[in-house]
Amino acid sequence: SRPQPLRTQASACPPRRGPPPVNAPGGGRGPLAMSDQDLMTAVREAIAAHPDGVEAGPSALLTAVKEAHPEDFTGVGIQKFKKLLSKVKTAIKEEEEQAKIEAAKPKVGSIDNCPGRHGLLRFLTNHNSYCCDTCRCYVPEGSPMWGCRQCDWDVCEGRCHPVGKTLSDLRSEVKHLEDQAQTLIVENPSDLRTKLALVEAEIHKLEKSLDNASAADLARLSTVPLTEEEARAQKKALIAASGALLSKIEGTFEILTKDGPSAGTLE
Repeated sequence: SRPQPLRTQASACPPRRGPPPVNAPGGGRGPLAMSDQDLMTAVREAIAAHPDGVEAGPSALLTAVKEAHPEDFTGVGIQKFKKLLSKVKTAIKEEEEQAKIEAAKPKVGSIDNCPGRHGLLRFLTNHNSYCCDTCRCYVPEGSPMWGCRQCDWDVCEGRCHPVGKTLSDLRSEVKHLEDQAQTLIVENPSDLRTKLALVEAEIHKLEKSLDNASAADLARLSTVPLTEEEARAQKKALIAASGALLSKIEGTFEILTKDGPSAGTLE
């Protein structure tokens, strides 16, 4: 018979690699996968939740940590926990001491805010004894100031606090320019064209102020309660009034042009 080939012993197959055990290094969120910082964060949470706070004992806190994180810190021993707990308690006490130091520092107001950081509201003085807490000047009755009644902190407007135009201010400007233009047209001076051109330039400045004023700021600066929608509607009315005044001046310029390039008055 034909000789049979020699059988060689098959080489052993390498063991099949599967996922590492859950508690092995790199295998899931076992105790070895969690850092000391993770544990210290969990300790802080346990202290904050415990009725005794930092006075709670290590055994009680360790139990609380394991109950809150059953899959993370099951292998943490009491000795290691005590060392980390001591660090956490020291850090908490240092933070509390620093907070006390900051709270004891004298609070100082500024032109933008009061010592208590409540924010400043614009108001008009109702007597002449108001004194600016930044420049120490006295402010006449009826002057705009920014203040906080809770802190009794007041700042004068213009010299210290930036000037904020209110709807009332803008409305007064429109009315003043309307009256000025109407007076010029009625009186018809020899330099009418020049003077109306100056009024026109002031109206353009006013329009720029209106464009830059947001409804939120106008409502906030108002000395009477005003919603943003109400402020927006009043702003639109002022824009329309300034536009109508410009049209009136342009119409006057057209009449002057018809009378000739050198005409300075209305015939």
